Amino acid sequence: MVLVLAWSPGLLFGQNPSKAPPKPSDGAKLFAQICAGCHGADAHGTNQGPALAGNRALRRRSVPQLRDLIRNGIPAAGMPSFDLRTDQLDALAALVHSLNEPAADTAVPGDVVIGKEFFFGKGQCASCHMVYGRGQPIGPDVSNIARELTLDEIRQSELRPGARITPGYELVTVRLRDGKTIRGFARGRSNFDVRLQDLNGRFHSVQKNEISAVVEEKQSLMQPLTASPEELQN
Repeated sequence: MVLVLAWSPGLLFGQNPSKAPPKPSDGAKLFAQICAGCHGADAHGTNQGPALAGNRALRRRSVPQLRDLIRNGIPAAGMPSFDLRTDQLDALAALVHSLNEPAADTAVPGDVVIGKEFFFGKGQCASCHMVYGRGQPIGPDVSNIARELTLDEIRQSELRPGARITPGYELVTVRLRDGKTIRGFARGRSNFDVRLQDLNGRFHSVQKNEISAVVEEKQSLMQPLTASPEELQN
């Protein structure tokens, strides 16, 4: 007779099942209690502490590294150490890590097909932006934006486009000595010329002796997105 034994993972590796990884939601209450006072309730920072959301320096850190950072603090920068249980440290670290994950690594509810229809239709996003070769090259190409920005940063760029302007897309108006003006993006500057891309996509190299003034514009060419919450989510 052949005896067949079926081993469960619990029997093979001990009686206790493996511990589930911490969820960002587990750290939200702790964050509100001990972190929000310095880093803000929305984790976007205050005058007492830097932003923890959309922080490029933190994006490069793993969950274990973030856990050690919270536990040890940064005394030189005024951040105290936190003597918390391991599960609490893990939960906080998971939360901070999630605040800096690229949008492509984040589960996002919504309808992709309807979102695509909005982008190329009602939303008129493609009138300025290109995605995978479709659209107009007036604003930044957004084909890889989900790898470059967090979900929160993408939302903010749609609702408050002037808060964070993509480098190279700062608007300028160049006034020429012959009375003409060119408005567009300053793609490069030297001691001799200014290289511009106008709002039709054409490039201009203007010599410094042709210029009477360069007016820096502080706002974004993009207007805040007009969309319902559902459309924004899609």
